[in-house]
Amino acid sequence: MTPVSVGQPAPPFRLPAAAGGELGPQDYLGKSNLIVWFTKGMGCPFCRQQMSQLARGYGRFRKLNAELLEVTVTKPERARFYARNFRLPFPYLCDPDYAARRAWGLDWRSHSPLWYASSFVAGARMPMPENDFGKFLPALGEWAGVLADDDMGFFILDRDGTVRHAVSGSYASAGGVHELPANDEIERVLERCERSAAGVPS
Repeated sequence: MTPVSVGQPAPPFRLPAAAGGELGPQDYLGKSNLIVWFTKGMGCPFCRQQMSQLARGYGRFRKLNAELLEVTVTKPERARFYARNFRLPFPYLCDPDYAARRAWGLDWRSHSPLWYASSFVAGARMPMPENDFGKFLPALGEWAGVLADDDMGFFILDRDGTVRHAVSGSYASAGGVHELPANDEIERVLERCERSAAGVPS
């Protein structure tokens, strides 16, 4: 499976949002730049840490005419729980059947029960990263998504829906969890998108 890459049009999708209604990239075409982040969601403590990072830069992203969609494997009823109990910083979308992930070329790998058991034990022994949402365990129904060996994806689209920045791969990297671009790097990409939309050479 080949992930969506720079220069390609972003595949459309429409997903339930934690705050109600449905959203997708096509809602922003011609209006704003868009960050699309595929993540395990609030049940994953490492994803909460990355949510905290992006939340701190969100105001600056918005000033560069950008919205951020977090696409998670969370089921809609659990997402509504998160929306009621936490201040979710940006739209939180539900893709529990992985349809949007597959459309964007993000992979999922199956393993033996022993692999999942080992992953659970290793995760339980790791210190929980600091984040702005607090420490809590996933709900029982979220463990499968948290332990799944699937890909993360981080994409920046211009107003025309063309991918201008793409990072994807397994959540687990050699140094730990696959990192996101720094907020300053994200801003630089968004600035280039804005200059391009204004006809200013990069």
